[in-house]
Amino acid sequence: MNLWNLKTFCVVYEKRSFTKATGVVHRTQPSISAQVAELEKYYGTQLFIRKGREITPTESGEILYRYAQRILKLADKTKEALDEFGGLMRGDVVLGASTIPGTYILPELLSDFKREYPDVRVSISISDTREVIERVMDGQLEIGLVGEKIQDKRLNFEPLAEDNIVLVVPAHSHLAKKRHVTLDILKKEHILVREEGSGTRGTVQKVLEKKGFKWRDLNVAMELGSTEAVKNGVVAGLGISFLSQWAIQRERKLGLISEVPVRGLDIQRHFYLVFHKGWPLSRATQVFLDFCSSKTMISMQGE
Repeated sequence: MNLWNLKTFCVVYEKRSFTKATGVVHRTQPSISAQVAELEKYYGTQLFIRKGREITPTESGEILYRYAQRILKLADKTKEALDEFGGLMRGDVVLGASTIPGTYILPELLSDFKREYPDVRVSISISDTREVIERVMDGQLEIGLVGEKIQDKRLNFEPLAEDNIVLVVPAHSHLAKKRHVTLDILKKEHILVREEGSGTRGTVQKVLEKKGFKWRDLNVAMELGSTEAVKNGVVAGLGISFLSQWAIQRERKLGLISEVPVRGLDIQRHFYLVFHKGWPLSRATQVFLDFCSSKTMISMQGE
């Protein structure tokens, strides 16, 4: 049994697929199958039930995954301790981010971080706010960056950046010429929205409900799975939408979309770094958190 086999096993467990694991561990499927077979031989038990291309962890597989996570984290901490003893700052930061901060804020922030800590490896996975928080809760991620804060005493949320969510319309729309609109426009015009679980959608929904406007009252034309899809839909004239100002800078400069103020509606939010209070952070992740905390609140240039 070796650590690399355990790492591969964990990827297969999380992906529920030998094929999908190949893109993560950069090994062939036969090689991955052989690594799992070695573990099954070592522990004397079956770890997965294979049905065609689908696999399901056995009870033994569930147990091994829990302990493998602890073993791998302990191995990382051992290496970090030895690097620290030698005066080196190395390690891995495994970061999950929701769409807006992951796409529009993290690249520049990580560029600054890598200049200061070039030997720290950072890996990022992009998903919606709900999934990022769930993965932090489950211990799959040490830290996340999300666009919505939930009430849970087990989690820490530290504000990192500011954002405004605005109503955007196609540049050729009759609405683009208006100085402002009222909330009633949301009952008349086709609205494009993000999928449930999106931080942007959750924030807009909460603000509208405080104004006495129910989500079901929206004239929803489409529910889309990404901010880029929503933007493209607005540009194409499929409807109007609420989007982060971080996400629309390029389209606004090119004259493809227009912002239209909604009378009495001001949707502001923060993006938060989230981590579990009960689990110690690796040294590299703590350094990344301290680096982010040293920054003043990030806001859009020119806003």
